[in-house]
Amino acid sequence: MISIRQAVYEDIPQIMKFIDAHWKKGHILARDREFFEWQFVDDGQINVFLAVDDTAGKIYGMQGVILYSKRPNPDISGSIWKTIKSPNPVLGMELEKYMFDQLQVRYSCSAGLSNKANRIYKMLGMSPTVMDHYYRLADITNYKIAKIKNKMIPKAEDTGYGLKSIHTVEEMKEIISEEVLANCIMSKDYAYIQKRYFDHPVYQYDIWKIVNQDGTSNSILITREERAEDRKVGKIIDFYGDLHDLGKITCSLDHLIKEKQYEYMDVYSFGIPVQLYEQAGFIRCDMDSENIIPNYFHPFEQRNVTLRLMDPRIEGFRLFLGDGDQDRPC
Repeated sequence: MISIRQAVYEDIPQIMKFIDAHWKKGHILARDREFFEWQFVDDGQINVFLAVDDTAGKIYGMQGVILYSKRPNPDISGSIWKTIKSPNPVLGMELEKYMFDQLQVRYSCSAGLSNKANRIYKMLGMSPTVMDHYYRLADITNYKIAKIKNKMIPKAEDTGYGLKSIHTVEEMKEIISEEVLANCIMSKDYAYIQKRYFDHPVYQYDIWKIVNQDGTSNSILITREERAEDRKVGKIIDFYGDLHDLGKITCSLDHLIKEKQYEYMDVYSFGIPVQLYEQAGFIRCDMDSENIIPNYFHPFEQRNVTLRLMDPRIEGFRLFLGDGDQDRPC
């Protein structure tokens, strides 16, 4: 008989083998125990739910979860939802329902849905959509990471807004309070922020406060570098604060692009008015765009990438690449 339960610490080696065999061979969550524990273990709790044969101990399914806070009724993102052939044709749905019931989830949304997950959610009457992808090019003569057939760099207005680096979560709290975080859709707490961006075991994130003409700040921007073909790019990973600030920093981003010698900076998001990007001088990138702005670097793939999700139909909902598990080494 197959039963569904939350994983315990002793399950981790078998879960990693399941990921390697049934999700992706050589995946970082299948071969790097330290990274697996960073992503899924919180205060001794394993944020993975399993469908397991009681007798043989064989795993038939798993649902990984990223919890954004330790509050009751947390907001979450799923991470690796996978079942294999079993006597139960709806095992995947039962596994997910069990997870929702146990955690008493408020909101859940994941980007980067697999083809199978996309089909299942559509059958349940949910509406598929994609994240918006925008970029701004460096003004250089040739590109190696990007493939540029039509070079466009719209003129940007100098608003006087700047970026100032911060290095601790305490500095971020001075700008974005715990109360502000708690009142957001997809609500996070600072334990999550500390772990996700300040204590990441692999990636180095740059955390910036956006400073206006008066020297005050209401917003935080998080970016990260990627390298390929002996070149670099900058990626906007997350944002907290006043959305209008996001549209006023193009000249500062241009300065950063030049200083860091990036080929471009790009951003994946959902729920951000696209007019904000376009008025700020960013260019939209879709699967059929003539320019190629890669998103996969481990290994590097020079192609445009669409990140899918189910439309949450929630007013005020925002999603960036840093949400869930899309911005991680593979």
